[in-house]
Amino acid sequence: MTPVPNKAMEFTDGVISALETTVDPEYYRYSPIPLPRFVTYSLICLCSIGYLVGSVGNILVILAIVRTRRLRTTANAFLASLAVADLGTCSLILPIVALAFISLETVVTVQILCRLYYHLTFTFIPVSIQHLILIAINRFVLINKSSRTYGILFNQKSVPVVISTIWIVNTAINIALAMKSYKTVTFYGKDYCYIEQNDTLGTFVWLFQVSMVILSCFVIIPVIYIITFRTVRKSRIRVEQELTRTVHDHDHPIIPNVPSISQPTALSRKSRRFLSSSELKLTSVNLVIFLSNVLFLSPLLGVFIFGGNEVLTHGLYAILLLPLCLNSVVNPLVYCGFNMHFRQAVRQLIRVR
Repeated sequence: MTPVPNKAMEFTDGVISALETTVDPEYYRYSPIPLPRFVTYSLICLCSIGYLVGSVGNILVILAIVRTRRLRTTANAFLASLAVADLGTCSLILPIVALAFISLETVVTVQILCRLYYHLTFTFIPVSIQHLILIAINRFVLINKSSRTYGILFNQKSVPVVISTIWIVNTAINIALAMKSYKTVTFYGKDYCYIEQNDTLGTFVWLFQVSMVILSCFVIIPVIYIITFRTVRKSRIRVEQELTRTVHDHDHPIIPNVPSISQPTALSRKSRRFLSSSELKLTSVNLVIFLSNVLFLSPLLGVFIFGGNEVLTHGLYAILLLPLCLNSVVNPLVYCGFNMHFRQAVRQLIRVR
């Protein structure tokens, strides 16, 4: 890129002389976005609070699931793994984001920090989204299919295998990309790292991950939850109708030897299974977690979709990454705020009576 001349003024021996300097416009991609000092300090404090609250909260969630027998279910196994991803985001990414607000130059000139800055995010985001897909499918199968089908798909053998596969595949891909896809450019004697866009494998993986996240957040998972809650609504209507018929039968004696419509049927038993209060609450909690993920992830996705790499500078990435990290802080609060069993288990862990 051709340097752009810039006029600077120098005062020497009482005479102002014009000096021509050159600044490469590409250099500004590696510079922090100018923010008021108060805003910068506030963001650093927010990162520090998020680091403490998010790390402790996700550790408590993991321990609550592991140590509380009532919470050791296949559905909560996905939540525990999701909490591990949130813990990694809070304990690993948030400190780097805080350092980026303090000194972005340090982050983008130290090679290991630069790779962690990007590829920790590229690991934890797909892992979280894939877990959210599995959680949505888990709720769908539980409510729409038979217990036998649910037991075949989600059991003590299959769930750990699926979770381990997700972690191993995403981690291996991003380690390979982190070792291969980074180059450096020199400004004023310092080497600044950047992601090589001409790398075929890196570009393919990046496009695949972004497409997968977009489709999952705005198509796949919403459709699954819409079908699931539609089934719940229909089952509730069926149960209400059966209760109404039962009352009607009590008011009007049933003719002997004629089957009563109020007698329990397979459909009514299935409908009541649909309306298990604990399962419905857990499904609602999972929906809230998904919606919060979409909300906090939307700014970063919006820049990726509409702005592309030309708009996404190192400084802007730090600002967009902060809401995503704070989502990992919010998730434990959602678990405890919307689910009594999680709340009780956490209270037992911290000895609050």
